[in-house]
Amino acid sequence: MKKFLFYFIILKKALLLPFYFCFGQKSKLSVKIRKNIENYLIFQPSKLRAVPLNKNLLGKFKPIRFITSDRVKIYAWFIEPKKGMPTILYLHGQAESILKHQDIAQFCIENGFGAFLLSYRGHYKSSGKASEKGVYTDAQSALSQLNKLGVETKDVIAWGHSLGTVTALETASNNDIKAVILQSPIKEIKSAAVDVNDFYFRRLHIPKVANFNRQILLNMNFVQKFDSMSKIKRVKCPILILHSKTDRIAPYTNSIELAKNNEKAILKIFEKGTHWDCKWCLPSVCEFIYGLNQKDKNLS
Repeated sequence: MKKFLFYFIILKKALLLPFYFCFGQKSKLSVKIRKNIENYLIFQPSKLRAVPLNKNLLGKFKPIRFITSDRVKIYAWFIEPKKGMPTILYLHGQAESILKHQDIAQFCIENGFGAFLLSYRGHYKSSGKASEKGVYTDAQSALSQLNKLGVETKDVIAWGHSLGTVTALETASNNDIKAVILQSPIKEIKSAAVDVNDFYFRRLHIPKVANFNRQILLNMNFVQKFDSMSKIKRVKCPILILHSKTDRIAPYTNSIELAKNNEKAILKIFEKGTHWDCKWCLPSVCEFIYGLNQKDKNLS
């Protein structure tokens, strides 16, 4: 039943695509309508994919509720770091929630890292409606909240997954954080939309609809760009980019192209690993973070 509902939503979104071009004018009203259509197409708060809380995490994190700079109520999980360890600001991808990333919380606990798993506006237990500007504001406000919890900005690592990698880059380009980790990143929203369209409609075995939607998406002039290619150029802190060759949602060539735009980027391409799983990259994340800590110790 859940699978049926998920694909029903995908088809419903596909039917909405042609209406986007009815509002191609540059008037404020047309731009606002296009943004609303984009938000519906891009964001799918994870209600169909909700999973129960792992008993091993009970009592291991502190539920946090805070107000963003634009007055939206946001929910997050906070795990306090061990002495001398950084804190990971985790930014999940599209159609997900922090419940889908309990393995990240467990990973941080096991290694002594702090963690702040952010639930974007409009997602799990957070109010408001998601948008590009909105999720950037959520992440920036999360940094302020971490400061209130005693975590300095310089000790924060922004870890983004999929669509969340754009928010991680935006956060890193505007703040003096410790580092940024990009797991299965996208380049910008148009190519990401085409990739997602191709993946889901291949699975539905309706290639004509897939090709029709592909042409529509290629011709869309998105108001919200989610442009990682330009953002990564402005990042001054260390960058770790992780991707798998078997990722069927976001091609690993995304990471290769992104790495070319910043000489600080460390690129690691893996032979196997899915888009939604993270087990394949956790050892590299651990090695990267411990390496950063060792450099800091050598400098002090």
